[in-house]
Amino acid sequence: MKARLPKFLSVFLFSLFLIPVSGQKGIEDGSKYGHNEDSVNCRKNLSLYKTYYDQKNYNMALSFWRKSYNECPLASKNMYLHGIRMYKTLYKQTKERSYIDSMILVYDNRIKYFGEAHYVQGRKGLDVWEIGAEDAELLQLCYATLGNAISLKPRNANPMTLTIYMAATQKLFEQELISNEDVINNYGLVGDILDARIKAVNRGGDINAKENIDIIFKASGAGTCDGLIPLFTNKVASTPDDLDLLKKVIGLLEDAGCHDSDLYYTTAENLYKQEKSVLAAYHLAEMNASKMNYDLVEHYYKEAVELEEDDIKKSNYYTKMATIRLSKKDNKTARDFAKNATRLDPGNGTALMLIGNAYAGVKISDDEFENQAVYWLAVDYFEKAKRTDPNLSDRVNEFIVSCSRVFPKKDEGFFRSIINEGVAYEVGGWINESTTVRWRKE
Repeated sequence: MKARLPKFLSVFLFSLFLIPVSGQKGIEDGSKYGHNEDSVNCRKNLSLYKTYYDQKNYNMALSFWRKSYNECPLASKNMYLHGIRMYKTLYKQTKERSYIDSMILVYDNRIKYFGEAHYVQGRKGLDVWEIGAEDAELLQLCYATLGNAISLKPRNANPMTLTIYMAATQKLFEQELISNEDVINNYGLVGDILDARIKAVNRGGDINAKENIDIIFKASGAGTCDGLIPLFTNKVASTPDDLDLLKKVIGLLEDAGCHDSDLYYTTAENLYKQEKSVLAAYHLAEMNASKMNYDLVEHYYKEAVELEEDDIKKSNYYTKMATIRLSKKDNKTARDFAKNATRLDPGNGTALMLIGNAYAGVKISDDEFENQAVYWLAVDYFEKAKRTDPNLSDRVNEFIVSCSRVFPKKDEGFFRSIINEGVAYEVGGWINESTTVRWRKE
């Protein structure tokens, strides 16, 4: 015989199935909408807030939006976008700070439930900048938020994120809330990110961002010699082989015009040891010239000539070496350098003038007439210099007048069987060039 449940117990158990099962919210069980009755409520609130949102009736929309946001936070990513837009709009209309605080909280919860921290932090920082850049507290929040966004995925940082981060840096520096070092380091950080991306892909957005960031940095006033030199002197001394650091420092010092500083010289030398370039050689030559280290000047100019492919620039380097040699009264070497310059650039009037200067007044023998005849050749080069470069005319004309006063006299030529002007004459010695006879005007 089978056992039977008492009738009252059977009725009780059956009644359990008739009792409505209570709902469970999405925030409680991690589901998108929740379950049962709460799932229905979530969908209803989403629909209602969206209806009012589309009508731009944000006060009504928020009353339903908040329920969805609090009870089923995984329901929709758009829910966060809409909430942020509503709070921003209402803040602009009312200037009530609570709307900004709510907007910030929505951003934080979007990261909590949907991730994408680097992207969302960037958007959050940009929105805080848009509505609160003039507020010191919000400006610092913007700066910290954008800094976090960049640090999470530097290579993926949005160009606008990088630009506004630098703008926030500038404003905080103006308010003396961050240091000169912070500005320079931030500029180096965003610059390195953009330089690498531009080199790899060369997108217009990155190029524009780099240009704007350069403008912001220069406007900040942080990149001065007084700020840069103390900051980087020890760093360069302790890591003289850090190529990235050296390039960064030389670029900053260039922009600030710190060419005469010991740091610039040391950095340029260290950089040149690792990565020879014509520009580095040229700068080292110029710096050694200012220090009157003439042997090193010539060494680096010769290096620049070897590395340079442009004949006009090579000619310029030879001209500078000729000038230095002439100042040391090494006229023959000065002439040789200047001749090299004119071969590379026949339009180099300065080099032609230097050859004239190298010849004027030199003694090639013990014969006074032969020494005076050299002035004919000097004037030839002065005349050619001003024809080549009319801008030199005033200077060259003075040289011509001076040289003409010490031409040989006609009676001195008579004893050498030289009577007529215009005939050919060979200047000997180390000069070994042809010219024409002209007599001194009495």
